[in-house]
Amino acid sequence: MKASKKPKAVVRNIGDLVDKLSILSRKIYFGEENAISEHRFVEQELMLSGIPGKLVTNTIRLTQMNIEIWNLEHEMRKVQEGTGQFTFEEVGKRAIKIRDLNRKRIEYKNIINDLAGNQFRETKVNHLSGGIAVR
Repeated sequence: MKASKKPKAVVRNIGDLVDKLSILSRKIYFGEENAISEHRFVEQELMLSGIPGKLVTNTIRLTQMNIEIWNLEHEMRKVQEGTGQFTFEEVGKRAIKIRDLNRKRIEYKNIINDLAGNQFRETKVNHLSGGIAVR
């Protein structure tokens, strides 16, 4: 009689986990709420590997905000350089979007500082990007 084989445990490497977390984070950013439970699961897998999942998540979120801000500002720079054209209304919409993304960017930086045990907390006083929580 042949001995039955035990199923192999699925072992994912840290790169795969971070890659999956970045994809899921992007899906959540664009409103795919069904990705949230898998995102939490991958964060836990990272934690079991000794990597702080919440720190990775908020680093990904910070990166996303920086990319979004950069893209919006890049398009506006192209207009300033004369290679594109926006209406005043479009410039205003982009400025508001940049302000809102900056609010999130600052909050993610603060979350990262909290998770790392750093007492520094960035705040904006009399600035349009201050005063919103993303937690």
